[in-house]
Amino acid sequence: MNTIATPLAQRRTNAPAWRAALAALPLVLASAGASAQSAAGDVTASATLVRSLQILSTTGLSFGTMSPGATQGTVVMNPSGARTASGGVTLVSANTGSASTVSLQGTPAMTYTVALPQSVTLTSSGGATMTLDSLTTNLASNAGAIGSNGSGTFGIGGTLTVAGAQAVAEYSGVFQVTLGWN
Repeated sequence: MNTIATPLAQRRTNAPAWRAALAALPLVLASAGASAQSAAGDVTASATLVRSLQILSTTGLSFGTMSPGATQGTVVMNPSGARTASGGVTLVSANTGSASTVSLQGTPAMTYTVALPQSVTLTSSGGATMTLDSLTTNLASNAGAIGSNGSGTFGIGGTLTVAGAQAVAEYSGVFQVTLGWN
């Protein structure tokens, strides 16, 4: 059986050549990367700060004075302040009520949105309740723009449901108006 064996002395003499080749490998790889093209450019970063939206004042939404009938009815106060009734409710002219008015400030010409709750419960001191819903503003799609002087206003209205034979009392409730930048 023939075996090819490399004498130990011959392997030792070839070792420096392999070591040199392995040592040169990083230089070959580095020079290959150095020949690749590269490019650099500047990027500008910027930011604009605007005045935050603030509600300066509000007036309450009042449905005025009414008389409940034997059947359910509704009273609508539109955001411009016009009041109407339907069903078993009679409006009393002594107090015609008013739409809510919200005054705000922010950065001129910036647009904002208004978010209102879906419904609000009005409660009497005796615990009787009525529901206020369909809250809306006099802004198209509940969105507006801050005026050139940095201020704005909008109205809020809604629909009050009065049950048949609703308990005679004063009712009140609170709801939140949320503003956001467009």
